[in-house]
Amino acid sequence: MAQAVPYPGSNLFSLASGGAIYIRDPHKKVVEQQLNGGVFGPVTDADWRVMRPYLEENERLFGIAIEDLLTVNGKRLLPADVYRKVSAVSLAVLASATEKKK
Repeated sequence: MAQAVPYPGSNLFSLASGGAIYIRDPHKKVVEQQLNGGVFGPVTDADWRVMRPYLEENERLFGIAIEDLLTVNGKRLLPADVYRKVSAVSLAVLASATEKKK
């Protein structure tokens, strides 16, 4: 079941130094202020190839059908229209942003 707010906190990417996370956020409710140093990026076909086996395992273990995850308001969407990718910013970018706040 979809949640009213996909991620209610403000530390979504806390202490991350690399990699990516994928969030189901078809209505784009998560905002950059929640990413704690992360940045949104496009979900590509390569990302879907990474994500799909995990979602298939969830389907097998918990009965959460991929088809249901890709259906929003009764319409089947592409993975890139349902999921958002969050990646870590480089340390140089983060340091620059910290300096600007001083």
